[in-house]
Amino acid sequence: MQRTRYLTGGRGLGRLLGLLLTLVTMIGVTSTAAFGAPAPEGPLPIRLPVAAASPADTVAAMQPSWNLGNTFDAIPDVTSWGNDVPTKSLFDALKAQGYRSVRIPVTWTDHQSATAPYVIDAAWMTSVKKAVDLALNDGLYVVINVHHDSWQWIADMPTNHDGVLARFKATWTQIAATFRNHPQKLLFEGNNEPQFNNTTEAQGIQYNAELNSAFRTVVRQSGGNNATRLLFLPTLGCTPSQERMDPLAAQLKSMNDPNLAATVHYYGYYPFSVNIAGGTRFDATSQQDMTDAFTRIRTLFVTQGIPTYLGEYGLLGYPDSNHPSRVEQGEALKYYEMLGHSARTAGATTALWDAGSWNYFNRTSSSGATPAWAPRSGPAGPPARAPRPRTGSTWRRPAPSPPRPSP
Repeated sequence: MQRTRYLTGGRGLGRLLGLLLTLVTMIGVTSTAAFGAPAPEGPLPIRLPVAAASPADTVAAMQPSWNLGNTFDAIPDVTSWGNDVPTKSLFDALKAQGYRSVRIPVTWTDHQSATAPYVIDAAWMTSVKKAVDLALNDGLYVVINVHHDSWQWIADMPTNHDGVLARFKATWTQIAATFRNHPQKLLFEGNNEPQFNNTTEAQGIQYNAELNSAFRTVVRQSGGNNATRLLFLPTLGCTPSQERMDPLAAQLKSMNDPNLAATVHYYGYYPFSVNIAGGTRFDATSQQDMTDAFTRIRTLFVTQGIPTYLGEYGLLGYPDSNHPSRVEQGEALKYYEMLGHSARTAGATTALWDAGSWNYFNRTSSSGATPAWAPRSGPAGPPARAPRPRTGSTWRRPAPSPPRPSP
């Protein structure tokens, strides 16, 4: 997922974003009443463990989560899409706001040889490692992945099967070797929003399963803490549809590896989420789409013993400090509250997609130490009642660099 970054607005807008992010963070910590979303019978127990002892506990302890978007995933470099190199003050501020984990999307393509042995540039690996260590040193869980590579070259697998598979394995071999002795609070995600050119649904699912298997094998064989590190495996496109979730659930069970979890994304019903075709209200159709998505997450994954990480969520037309609101504030708040309740009831941990200072967290104020949405009072940790970060479908706003195709 990518969104372009613009300069932030004035103090009034900052306060508005502050209210929204306070709501989002709150939803992440405990459930709230929702709009039109009756809880399924027998809701899952709410667990907020101090020390995670199982994959399910680890995923629960990561709530709420936040994406360092348009940064290490930017093309071709960290600052190419308007964000600065992350600093300790940024992670300090995130922790102070109550976030417990950070997803750091990473695009490796422009920092890796395109031919065998597909060597990753040492300076790039070092910069990724520095950001990971800063977040870990703040006590945060951290997720790293292979991000826009999914459409840059992995999507060519149907016509270059062996070459893509070799490069994918080489990429993860180097990542795994670099982080093999890192603590278990570091987690790996195999591939962001997997997609494949000119394939049928069945073929795409098969290619995704092959990459998931290769990812797990490479990481496990690297030894050290990677032998038991928690790994996130995606559905095709990270889409939470039954047609794509059922095959992943079956694959996870067949691997007989207790340290695996699923990841999907959710941005909502597109006419509302992206504000197209006159979709300005969080109406009954949008609410039903959300209810159905989280019911599937609960039924097909969580109740089957598969921990689930909603690796991206948010509204794609709000907030945006550089434009008039494309979604009315009240409708946006309804969306976030219901999403928080739905994810909490489903038992999924959620990661807010944040593209930069123009979006949610102001990374430029006071060197990134003071988010635009910081609450003016209350505890530094998670509030008692809280909305947590969520996601939906996979949409990308074109960035200043080569535009990313829609799935």
